Amino acid sequence: MSFLQRRIETAAEYEAPAHEVWAVLTDFAAFGEWNPFMVAVSGQLAEGERLEATLMRPNGKPMRFRPQVLRVSPARQIRWLGRVGPGGLFDGEHYIVLEPTEDGTTRMVHGERFTGLLVPFMGSLIAETEQRFEAMNTALGERLAARK
Repeated sequence: MSFLQRRIETAAEYEAPAHEVWAVLTDFAAFGEWNPFMVAVSGQLAEGERLEATLMRPNGKPMRFRPQVLRVSPARQIRWLGRVGPGGLFDGEHYIVLEPTEDGTTRMVHGERFTGLLVPFMGSLIAETEQRFEAMNTALGERLAARK
């Protein structure tokens, strides 16, 4: 990976089939009820569309952005691209991939690939984002358990 590129990746296992995990992940209207990281998302989850997203930083300050949806594969994958400033300064390709297992559970891979000129200067933000992914993954497991 080059100096102007970094990747973070987390994984979680859920005692639920992929379609149930997908249902919670795509119920944007309910994010404020359970998601400590992405507290609000709106818009059409379709390739080429832009979403309106609000992330909550650990310091309690919201961060708003408008990512473009790159890929949607129901019960399998969501990818979007968010940018800080013009393209090439600090871009983040966010992804959530669901991997159904033979026993009916789901493994989720949740990550982001950061690219751009500002990557070398964004180490603390990138580390903070990884911690927030972990918090979201845990909260998603709790939300799924509460639905049973």
